[in-house]
Parts: sequence; structure tokens; C-alpha cells
Amino acid sequence: MLDGAEHDQQPVVLSEFGGATFEPAAGEEWFGYDTVATREEFTERLTGLVSAAVDSGLAGFCYTQFTDTLQETNGLLTAGREPKIPVAELRAVLTRARSASD
Repeated sequence: MLDGAEHDQQPVVLSEFGGATFEPAAGEEWFGYDTVATREEFTERLTGLVSAAVDSGLAGFCYTQFTDTLQETNGLLTAGREPKIPVAELRAVLTRARSASD
């Protein structure tokens, strides 16, 4: 909460986080907050980020980008809408919040 703001049980949501990209192709323009080289590293980084958000007690969160764009290659899917890791793995990582409360 901002200084001076009163908290009265309002939900707190992390509106944007994440941003790992695979290594860009030579000469390709790209942007990401972090770079990983393999699918395994991407899964590990995504798992760590989602776990931190879930463990913090937030009411919700939004990963920075669903798909890559012309300027940013930090989505969960490529610009061609291909999953960067198998869909089952994406689901397992992203639904941890739901399964943790079951």
C-alpha cells in the first residue's frame, strides 16, 4: 500500500511480473528482463517466479506477457502462438495457486 493509504482487507494483486526470454536469434531485436537458453531453464525460472507470487499471499497475479511481440520475447508463447514449454507443464506451474489451496 502507498504511504498514507488505509488497508481495509482489499485484495492485493501483482499486475505484472516475469519476463524471461529465450536467447534471441543472432541480429534479432528483443527485450526481456532475464535470458534463459533452454526449455528446462524457462520452466525453472517460471516456477520460481510463480512460486514467489503464490507464497507471498497475494490475491492474484498476471504474468507479463501471454505471447511474444515484435519488441518483447518474454511471453509464455512465441509470437506464432507456440507454447515455449509443453502446455501440461505451463498448466502445472500456473495453476499451483489453485492446487495449493485445495
